[in-house]
Amino acid sequence: MDIEIKRGLAEAWGLASEHWRTLAAYVGLGVVLPYLLLSSEPIFSLRTILAILADPFTYRVGGSITGPLYLIGIVAVIVAGAMLAAWNAIGAEIREGYISEIMYGMVAGFAYLIVNILFGVAVGVLAILPVVVIVGATGFAESAGHPLFEAYRLLVSLAGSWIGARLCLAGAIMGTRGKLDPFSAFAESWRLTRSAQWRLFGFYFLYGIIVAIPVFGLAVAHGAIILSSAPGSTIEMAISFGWLLLFAAYFLGQILIPAGLLQTVRPAGTAAEVFA
Repeated sequence: MDIEIKRGLAEAWGLASEHWRTLAAYVGLGVVLPYLLLSSEPIFSLRTILAILADPFTYRVGGSITGPLYLIGIVAVIVAGAMLAAWNAIGAEIREGYISEIMYGMVAGFAYLIVNILFGVAVGVLAILPVVVIVGATGFAESAGHPLFEAYRLLVSLAGSWIGARLCLAGAIMGTRGKLDPFSAFAESWRLTRSAQWRLFGFYFLYGIIVAIPVFGLAVAHGAIILSSAPGSTIEMAISFGWLLLFAAYFLGQILIPAGLLQTVRPAGTAAEVFA
């Protein structure tokens, strides 16, 4: 069956309406908890980042880089685990409960995350390698800003977006079927999206622009507030809450859209027959 984006969005809305309590719980796990963890590390504060950018030679943050990197790894695993647990919860024929879903999600999410990282690194190396071979390592750094180099970067970015559209169903396939193998899920997503690849590319390109608008608006507003008010002001706390809501909306979109699109390619039959 072909992927129907309009119907997929309708299915996503239906899943949101049916499972809103479950999704709210996984927003708590996959958004609120990581947000609080990252907020505990000063280097991730926008106020600190702006201070470093404004005076990089004198402004310093104490501590080791190991702590922030370790925290980012923990947060990435939590977010991926929450996403896989949520896909498992809203796609399973019979739910087994939060504990079972979270245990599955953390194991499957870690595997899903590792494969995504390896795949991203491989694509990045393949994208950079031709330029390095042609202009050399030194010439590569000097080529930044050249029109041909920037055109190549744009082409690589578009190619990466197309690949992302082809693999958009992988996590939903894993979670819905309760599988731990991400490779077969990536392969199946590539197969299922073949007939709709350009529609999905256009959709996700537009989706990215829509998401970027409030991100840019909040970043500008937050920066202006930081420059004009003391730390911990009421308006800065309100902006921080706005970031939290934006992250929650994006998290839900990343779960519900692929889940809805996957619903449109399910063969006619019972869920037990399809996902046996």
